[in-house]
Parts: sequence; structure tokens; C-alpha cells
Amino acid sequence: MMVLNLLAHKRFEYQGKPYTGLARSASFIFLPTTKPDRIKVGLKWILDQNWKPQLVLNLIVPQGKGLMTPTNQDPYTQALEPAIEAGLLVVSAGGNSKALCNLHPNSFFTIGGLNDKGSHDSSQYEPHPSVPYGLNGGGYFRPDLLAPYTYIPFPHFKEREELNYFGGTCGSSTLIAGLCAYLMSTFPGLTANMIRNVLIETGDIFEGLPAPVVNGAKAIEAIESGYRNDTPPSVKPRVKVTDADKSILSGDPLERALALTSFIQNKQLSRAEIWAYVDDESPLVKKVALRGLGDPINFGEREKYWERVYQESSEWGVREYWGYILLHTASPDEIHKWIALQANSTIDIWICINLFLQKFYPDAPKMEITPDPIPHIMDEAIAPVLDWYERSRAD
Repeated sequence: MMVLNLLAHKRFEYQGKPYTGLARSASFIFLPTTKPDRIKVGLKWILDQNWKPQLVLNLIVPQGKGLMTPTNQDPYTQALEPAIEAGLLVVSAGGNSKALCNLHPNSFFTIGGLNDKGSHDSSQYEPHPSVPYGLNGGGYFRPDLLAPYTYIPFPHFKEREELNYFGGTCGSSTLIAGLCAYLMSTFPGLTANMIRNVLIETGDIFEGLPAPVVNGAKAIEAIESGYRNDTPPSVKPRVKVTDADKSILSGDPLERALALTSFIQNKQLSRAEIWAYVDDESPLVKKVALRGLGDPINFGEREKYWERVYQESSEWGVREYWGYILLHTASPDEIHKWIALQANSTIDIWICINLFLQKFYPDAPKMEITPDPIPHIMDEAIAPVLDWYERSRAD
């Protein structure tokens, strides 16, 4: 409903500013499943109806944490192949957690987000701390393009005089899908590749941001000036592992991560050998090792996991991945450790704390997890929990 409301809502004004859906005249077909085999069957059926669809909005973010494999082996990549083969533009949400590893394939037009702070003032733009970026399993940098992540406005469902907001890369990618649909309608001769290329090439570059930021006005100006770059995205893997024994010694972190994944999947390493890779210099390799370790096997090892949570960095999501693993086998007597993690104020850690409390302490206040990483807003979200915790300790 949020996707449809953002894309197709009628024009309205709020506090003197106009708002309108980007694709009000588009026809929408919803495929309500998250299972890869059903997605593939559903896409094939839709394509067989001769409805001439031009765009797929894929809101399934990259799957799984840890293991790195060639992107063409991912079941969701395979599920969307009928759309790619038919020449449709697949606009995909890039994900909302840096704990993720295996990012979308280069065949998908992958959209990440930036912390726009609810403002058009580009001088205020910052990287969003939850948005993953880096190389996928094929060696291609993801995402292709950034769009607002934190505050994407649309009309309130209950028609009150206020706005609702769509956040996360699902909102970012929906915004770009609407822009793509607008361009397809306004310039019907454009191909999917032309639209993808023009949006990437006319995107604004900002220091500190990992990808161009969408600039629809510049894209339209380029198209009207004759832009017609129809070059398809490359999908040939840039990094391959043919001999894992050699690749595990490579200076290329991605190659090491792919090799380590192969060893883990084939159960060729002891637990002690996997532990050695937890100290690799690459966060990518570290996260593969964490996936290989899985749950701690005894109390002593669990304590080592907790030490890692406090030692590791959140820059690439390694701390957060340790947190998610610990959460899987958490016990209620660890409450002091989970509450202590609130000092590491990332949205993933907030989610872990919230899930822990919901499972073991249902009387605790439920945290409102928002996509806004501004410190005072995050402090407001955790404050009721900290008050409850202090009262509980005093009782």
C-alpha cells in the first residue's frame, strides 16, 4: 500500500508545497510472494499475457548474511532472470543493513539511500549508516544510485492534514521506479539500459557518498539533448575462484571471501581454522567466517563472541553481525549486556535490543525503530527502555 500510495497519489499541497505521485497513470501488477520459485513462475505468466510491462520494482533486499557466492547462483537473481531476458528494467532495493554481504547482481538497477535529513539542501546530505555498499559476489560495486532514504513523503492514509513518510531502501527504490516510469512515459523510445545509464551518469557526486545521487532534472535535460547510451550492464564475473586453496591466499579480499565460502560450504575447515579468519583484515572475510562459526558452542566461546561485539567496528556491519548471531541463542540473564550495547547506537543494534526485550521481557517498552539516524531521535527511542531497565534493577 505504501508503494502504491507513493507512486500514484493525487497531487496535493501541504504547507504551501506541492506533492504528486510520479507514476499516477501507470498500471500496477502486484506479485505477492517472496519465494523465488513462485516469483519466477509469476513473472513468466505476467510476461506471457502480452501486457507489455516495462519495469519491475524488486523490494526483496539482498538475502542472507555472511557467505559470498557468485551472484548468478542466488535464487532471487535466478527468479528475476525472465524479466532481465525480456528487457525489463529491474529496480531493486539495495538493503538496510551493513551486516549484509552478498549484494544484488549488476543486472539489477540497485538503489541505495542517503541520509537526506528531510531536506532538499544537498549540503546536509550524509551517508546513511544502515545502507550497505561495496562489491557483490561478482566483483561489481553496489549500489548504482542513491536516493532519499529517511523521509520520503506521501499523503496520510487517514486523510489528516499531515504527511506519512516512507523510509529505507524500499522507499528509495520506489522513488526511483516512479521516476523511471515517468521517463518511460515521457520518452517512449528509451530502453531500460538508456534510462539506467542516464540516471547514473547524471547523478550528482558528493564527497563521502558511495554512489551518485539521483538528479531527475539533469537526466531529463540530457535526454532532451539527445542522450541515448544503450550499453547494457556487464554481468561477467570480475573475480572467480577456480582453485580455493590458492584463492584463500589472495591479496584480493573478495577472492578470499569467495574461497572461504567454498571451504565452509564443503565443510573443509575445522572450527579452529574458521576462527583464524575472524581476525582477517577484511570485514568481508570476517563476516564469512562468522557465518561459518554460527552459534557459539559453549559458554566460554559465547563470552568470546561478546568480546568481539564490543571490539569490532560498525563501519562495515561486523559488530552488528556478531550481535545478530548472539541474539539467536540469547538468554534472559544477558539483559545487562544487551542494554550496555545501546552505547553503540546503530539501527541494527537497536533492532537486536528490541527483539531481545520482546522475547524475554514483554513488559519492557517497545522501541520505535525509525530510519532516522540523528542521535537525538535515537536517544528518544531508547530512553523509555533505559528508564524501565533502571526501575527493574531498583525493584
